[in-house]
Amino acid sequence: MTWNPRQLAQQTGRTFVITGANSGIGREAARDLVARGAHVVLAVRDTRKGEQAKASFSGPGTSAVHELDLADLDSVAAFAKGVSAEHESLNALVCNAGVMGGPQLFTAQGHERQMGTNHLGHAALVTALWPLLHSGGGRVVLVSSIAARGGRLSADTTREQLVAPSPYVGQAVYANTKQANLLFAQELHRRAGKAGSPVSAVACHPGVSDTALFTRQLSERGVGFLNPVARAVMKVALQSAHAGALPTLRALDHSTPSGAFVGPSAVGQMRGKPELLDVYSTAKDPAVAARLWELTEEILGAPLPV
Repeated sequence: MTWNPRQLAQQTGRTFVITGANSGIGREAARDLVARGAHVVLAVRDTRKGEQAKASFSGPGTSAVHELDLADLDSVAAFAKGVSAEHESLNALVCNAGVMGGPQLFTAQGHERQMGTNHLGHAALVTALWPLLHSGGGRVVLVSSIAARGGRLSADTTREQLVAPSPYVGQAVYANTKQANLLFAQELHRRAGKAGSPVSAVACHPGVSDTALFTRQLSERGVGFLNPVARAVMKVALQSAHAGALPTLRALDHSTPSGAFVGPSAVGQMRGKPELLDVYSTAKDPAVAARLWELTEEILGAPLPV
């Protein structure tokens, strides 16, 4: 069934946390929710850019900027502590922020940066904010990617393959991180259901959208001088960040069931209206999801929420 953004009701009195909300899809999702009356916490690494995004919003809702570096688990803990001091409950956490490709870099805890940011940091954040999500009967939205189809995580994946992959191939690691997002959403949905938790979990992907991921990758490769050309090409070839945010908004709509996967279905899922999709084969095996869950708890040194 075709979904229209008008189906997402007014959000007055509801509180959302969106990671990476200073640009691209995260900013567009935050803009829409503020326009619907929500309070949105912009969880961003660069608070200056976060304040710029906040200033661009209009509507009856409100927003606040909090610093969060997903590549530092201490920052995740500090962020969650600050949010918990200000709010008794959360209606949704959108795990949107991410890094893609580039040279091999590491988190503050020494983990490969893409996996550390895209999966481990978000898993730690979900865990830290779980009491607020539970209190609000909230929803966790994991923003994956069509790249998840190329992920190679398996039931035999080792800790080292997650946090120190060798040889390092940036795009292959990125695909694994997006597979991890989708696997984590599926496992969170299963475990929350078995535990009788009121928290729901939905995954989505934005298609191929005009966001800062591509230009940031060029800069990290030392060819940032190509960014003006890249931006011009992306505006023509890719769908807008606004269109890319629609799957996130549909994922937040409670008419979308827990465990669902939302994304565009046209042109190889690269663009189009947000639809309910079949979960990719790379994320369907519960044994792979359980192995990722086990490894994530081992790496974080703490149990995940359910």
